[in-house]
Amino acid sequence: MFTPITLEQSRALPFWRRPVTLLFLMAIAMPVAFNTWSALLNNFVIEIASFDGADIGVLHTLREIPGFLAFLVIFLIIFIREQVLGLLSLALLGAATAVTAWFPTLQGILVITVLSSIGFHYFETVAQSLQLQWLSKERAPQMLGWLVATGSAATLVVYGVIVVLWEPLNLSYNAVYMAAGGFTVLVALFWAIWVRWRRFRRARVDPVLEDVGHGFESVGDGFARRRSGFRRWLDSWRSK
Repeated sequence: MFTPITLEQSRALPFWRRPVTLLFLMAIAMPVAFNTWSALLNNFVIEIASFDGADIGVLHTLREIPGFLAFLVIFLIIFIREQVLGLLSLALLGAATAVTAWFPTLQGILVITVLSSIGFHYFETVAQSLQLQWLSKERAPQMLGWLVATGSAATLVVYGVIVVLWEPLNLSYNAVYMAAGGFTVLVALFWAIWVRWRRFRRARVDPVLEDVGHGFESVGDGFARRRSGFRRWLDSWRSK
């Protein structure tokens, strides 16, 4: 069974098992996908999809609608845990980024933009909520600063990689979008699978291993008792 722990108890856990680790992973993964998407978007829609000014205006108008509807998260967390919703939103953002170059048409890019915007705005809403819940009042200012700095560092790395490697490697929009979006999706999937495996191991695997260990100990104790009895029997015959 999953046993909830307090924030104070979580500080005694290894760093990779603390809630703050998830916050840092999300702070890295989100900018990789979102800033790659936004950095290349204008060039992509003009060079590949042949957008004009009106098309770009429609694109950015639709992009803001999910942000206006971000309050719907309140209803979603009634049925879904916030950290699960955060990972799902992060995976949606990454997946939408990864397939952006697959749909170089007005309709396709509008749909992808709406999906990525839903992932981004819902993720940001949940991430800020988790930060306020998981960080103590004493450490919150410092940790929030570190989280912002981590996201900024990830953004600088993304921009630097695009600028430095675009021409030497003859990168395409599809390759860059796939790499950035795929990385974000892998981070979300890795954390989700790892958490599920850890809970499954505690609930199913560890009790079985403990039972097996106790069984071996019982067999060993029984063998030791029989061996001791056999020795006493031999000693009784030697004394006669």
